[in-house]
Formats: sequence, structure tokens, C-alpha cells
Amino acid sequence: MVSSWIAFSLGLLSVTSAISVPRDDKYGEKANNSTGTPSPTGGIVPVASPCGPSTAKIVCINRHGSKLPPSYARDPSPFVGYSDTVVSDDPSWAQVATADIVIFDKDRGMKLLGKNPKFEKMFSVLPVIHEAPVYVPSQNKLYLTQDGPPGNTSSIVIDLNPNPPTMSLFQTNPPLYQPNGGIFKDGTIYWAVMGNNASLPGGLKQRPGIAKMDPDTKNVEWLLNSYYGFSYSGPNDLAIDSKGDIWFTDTDYAYGLYVAPSSPQIQLATYRFRPSTGQVSIVEDTLNHPNGIVFSPNGKTLYITDSGLESVGNTSWRGPGDFYHYPIKIDFTSTAKRNVYAFDVNQNDGGDYLTNKRVIFQSLEGAPDGLRVAANGYLVVAAGLSRGVDILDPSGALIARIQASHAVENIAFTGKDRKTLWLVGIGGISRVQWDLVGL
Repeated sequence: MVSSWIAFSLGLLSVTSAISVPRDDKYGEKANNSTGTPSPTGGIVPVASPCGPSTAKIVCINRHGSKLPPSYARDPSPFVGYSDTVVSDDPSWAQVATADIVIFDKDRGMKLLGKNPKFEKMFSVLPVIHEAPVYVPSQNKLYLTQDGPPGNTSSIVIDLNPNPPTMSLFQTNPPLYQPNGGIFKDGTIYWAVMGNNASLPGGLKQRPGIAKMDPDTKNVEWLLNSYYGFSYSGPNDLAIDSKGDIWFTDTDYAYGLYVAPSSPQIQLATYRFRPSTGQVSIVEDTLNHPNGIVFSPNGKTLYITDSGLESVGNTSWRGPGDFYHYPIKIDFTSTAKRNVYAFDVNQNDGGDYLTNKRVIFQSLEGAPDGLRVAANGYLVVAAGLSRGVDILDPSGALIARIQASHAVENIAFTGKDRKTLWLVGIGGISRVQWDLVGL
């Protein structure tokens, strides 16, 4: 069964080439007859203008697009993206839909792009969630996982050494069922694993939890799978602090994706796990669906995304236009939470704890999913079921966004200089090359 599934999956992986769109002007903010903001010289500045280097299609938004012609309209469906907003009285808006990168803060946006930014779709993959991208520097390879279909125990590795990169499937020993978050630390990949005890090849039985993998041998060791006799709902993502404690979010999406047989036993929350002793402590319980998690470069701030917009429902469906490969029980509510939160991390010998919860960002589209931090403290946030990645400063101010042709669940920085960002999601894998240095 495993071998046939691997063959089936490999048949769905294909490399696609990118198209570079040239630009006539370098920083275009030319006035035209569209309805926009009056310029100091008396002309009209359009809402959107081409800008930046010609190596990617880049559009700058005037004043964050905070003032549009009153006729604008946007469908509240979470499947309708920011660029799908209808701004019929300003022709300049049409450029946003075809842009690779949208800039909201021109000074800081141009600095992070550098002189030759490039955006490329690299692979087409099965229309299911792809998650947990983890870069292993010693191999120059990117590991990632595939959420479903139910029963799948294979994962993906992208070899970045050849040009273009190549992709293949692999399986851990013993097999891991549905890892969903990952991080590399001291030569080891740590996985947040959401797959629950189900009918799997070879009689495999598993509970959700935390496992670690040697990237050279693919051998796996389980670290955690129980909260004092309760099963976790489905660990989603994880981060490791300076003490070696593993902080992880726990959600019920595994049940909605049919990779867990039952609904949650305990509340959805964020936990801190100390591998040296086995101690587990709940550290945050107010978010609807805690999802992505990352520390600031100095470790003093913890960021967690809340994808409350996406919740487990009662009816199976595949989304608009059969968006998903198989029916899932995930509902989408536009008015629910789609936020990024920041917390202060307080040092304590018994285990650090969180205070000063604050919301710093509400997603433009979809719900925030995985996130990474750059060396300068910027946050890079995947938009989940939507086709975007947002770049924020540490206070949550929006600087720029990447627009992909596929949903983006998670991201990872790669390369010796960490200036390449990979975007993994539903139906596609893409990359951006720029000057923003990741951690």
C-alpha cells in the first residue's frame, strides 16, 4: 500500500518554470486619471503603481490602500483574496492581481527585496496541505510533510544541490503519520505530529505528539504523546527556546482532515514541554485555534497565530471548485479570528511563562498559519488556505506580501545566507530570492 501511494504521489509532482515580468519604470508613482489620492503637485496618484526591480512583478500600494473609491467591493468569503477586491473606478488596481510581490511600505519593502528579487513556482503537488518545511544546512535539503490523504505515511524532501532542485518522497523509520510542524535544532529535526491512532500500513499505531528525526538515517524517536493520560488533539507547530524546552500548539484540525478518529479530549492550547524531565505545562489557553509559533531573535517575545477562521465542522466538502483533493470537515467563517499575537516571555528556572498578550496583526486574507522570523526581527507569515505570505515588522506593521498561485500553509528560509524563502501549500511549492535574511 505504501509503495503504491509513493508511486501515485510521485506521478503528481512536476517542475514548472517561472515567468519574469519586466518593468518599464523603476519606482513608478506616475499620476493618471484614475481615482486615487491627490498628489502635492495636483495630479492623482493611483492606488497601485509598478515599482522596484524588473526581475519580479512588483506593485506598490499608495498609503496601504486605506482610501479606495467608494464603489470598491470584496466578497467576505475566506477564499477571496486581497487582490480579488473589486476597485472598478481605479484602473491601476488591475495590476495587483498579477503581481508577484505587493509593497505597502516602500522604503523598508525595497530594502528587503534587494536589487534582484525573484519569485518562482517550483513544483506542482497534490491539492492537499503541505506543511512543516525544515531546512537541513549540512545536506542543503528541505524536508516537508503532506497532510493526507488518510493513511499516507510518506513525506517529501527537496534536494537544493542540483539546479533546478529535485523532489522525492521518503519515509521515516518507524513511519510517522502526519507530522504538521517542524524545526531543526542541533543536527536534529523535531516534528509536531498530529496523526492519531488509525488503520495504517503494517499495523502502525500512533498518538499525536512530538518526535525527533535524524536527517541522515531518517530514524525516529518519540518524545511525547500523552498529557497525563489524555491524547493531544493534534500538535500543529513548535518552537524551541534557549533552555531546550519545546513550545507547541495543539489544534483539532487532524479530526477535520480525517487523520484522527475522534474529536478532542482536552482544550485547544499552547504547551511547553521539557524533554529532559518529561514535564508538560500549559502556557496559553485563550486562542481559538493556536497554530504557528516562533520566538523573536532574542527570545524575549513569542508570536503565535490564531487561525480561528478555520474550524472543524460537521459536513464534509472539498471547498469551492473541488479546492481540496478529498472531502474534509473544515468550515470557514470570515468574521472569526485571523490574528497574530505577541507575548512577553518571562524567564523562570522552572520554565518560562507568558504575559502581556497583544494582538498585532489581522490577516488580509485567509488565516495566518506557519510563521518564521528574520534576523532583523521581521515576521514572515503564511496565509494558510489563501495564496499569500505577509511580511511584518515586530510590532505587526505590514511591509509587503508575496502572492503565490497556490495556498501557502508554511514557509522556510534556506541557503548558506538564508536569503531564499520556500513557500509550501495546497497544490504548489514556490520560492522567493531576496535580501531578507532568515533564521
